[in-house]
Amino acid sequence: MVNANIKIIEQLKLFLNMVTSNSEIRSLFTKSPSDFSRERKLPLSKVVGMLINLPKRSLSIELRSFFESIGEVDSICTKGAFCLQRTKLNPLFFKVWNDLLIECFYDQYRSDIQLWEGFRLLAVDGSNFSVPNSHEALAHFGSADNQHGGVPMARVMQIYDVLNGLTVWGDIFPRAYSENAIITDHINRLPDDSITLFDRGYPSYSLIYLLISEERPKHFLMRCKTTFSKEVKNFVSSNQIDITTTIYPSCEAIDKLRGQGHIVTPKTGIRVRMLKILLNNGETEVLLTNLYDQTRFTQKKLGKLYFMRWKIETAFGRQKNQMQMEISSGHKVICIQQDYLAGLFVSNLQIIIEKQCEEKLKHISENRAYKYKINRNVSWAMLKYRILKIFLQTGNSLEILTEIECLFMNNIEPVRSERHVVRTTVKRKRGKYQTFTNYRRAI
Repeated sequence: MVNANIKIIEQLKLFLNMVTSNSEIRSLFTKSPSDFSRERKLPLSKVVGMLINLPKRSLSIELRSFFESIGEVDSICTKGAFCLQRTKLNPLFFKVWNDLLIECFYDQYRSDIQLWEGFRLLAVDGSNFSVPNSHEALAHFGSADNQHGGVPMARVMQIYDVLNGLTVWGDIFPRAYSENAIITDHINRLPDDSITLFDRGYPSYSLIYLLISEERPKHFLMRCKTTFSKEVKNFVSSNQIDITTTIYPSCEAIDKLRGQGHIVTPKTGIRVRMLKILLNNGETEVLLTNLYDQTRFTQKKLGKLYFMRWKIETAFGRQKNQMQMEISSGHKVICIQQDYLAGLFVSNLQIIIEKQCEEKLKHISENRAYKYKINRNVSWAMLKYRILKIFLQTGNSLEILTEIECLFMNNIEPVRSERHVVRTTVKRKRGKYQTFTNYRRAI
């Protein structure tokens, strides 16, 4: 896996170097063709390096530490100069860089990629995302309002590979954008060889129609409300637990799909399989899918499969609590977008480096009572500054990756899968910073 990671790193470095040195390519990721064309203290590569180093402290301190870490103490710039330079970099750069990382991962790992019944297992979900309280951020992203006023808030959406731990795609939007509408516009992001898991806020006739009507239909498994449609209501009230039936559109769905150029009538039915799953709390959940083969995809198997969607929730938790992605290094919209997308890139890079440790972790776990894993909260701190060695300094990629791997292996913890501890935290209503008894910041 080290060799695969070296090839991935080399491709990522090659892309960064191409953007930095080729004016035509660079113009695709800058406001103006002349941006980053002159030799300055902060060329494009250093601006990128500063952002992927996850600056969460005072910007002046982060800048000093950044230049010290790359051995250029005499070149330290002011935070004003950095803020001016960063606004020239289009956040699109990090989207394309992350796409390249994901493409390289699936290409280099191939036989080592974890699949479910031969499919990539993806989960789609969104989350509210706190943004700085600035006029520009509030005007662009909107707010979550209550009786005490409005709190600036954005909406983030992600497609997550739950078995391999990678965020295949992610972006940040104004809070007014609905999650259903966002994923409808990004269905092409779902590979043909995948099964996508959706929470019960997503089911709609129009989304299911779009998934099924693709040239190569997209496979899905989604939970729906028991009142989702009359067909679902009839199924819930019946004694059946696993049927394949046809659902029909409402007037709203017809208008929505016609607005997107699809010819749909009240008689346009789509074939859907419905399942009832009894949960441990006594509640019955209803699942919808186009995995029609009841022999290969049994009710029990699909019930367990849907539960795996929870991993995208834990991914959001890591990003917000460990990586502190809601802490932005700037107040402008472009700065918030840069920080979020750079954070996704670093998150994915950390995962692929962590994969180097799998064999050693397996060996350690064989002789212990528990299975062991990398302490990711600590590993973010181990990656900080060392990520600059990977992309900004000339050096042997193998040596750098081996160094990071050793640091990761020095911070491992047991996996206690049966532990269900209720963790309570009391948040202050005022003040910038809060301390939790069960969590400490690492970066």
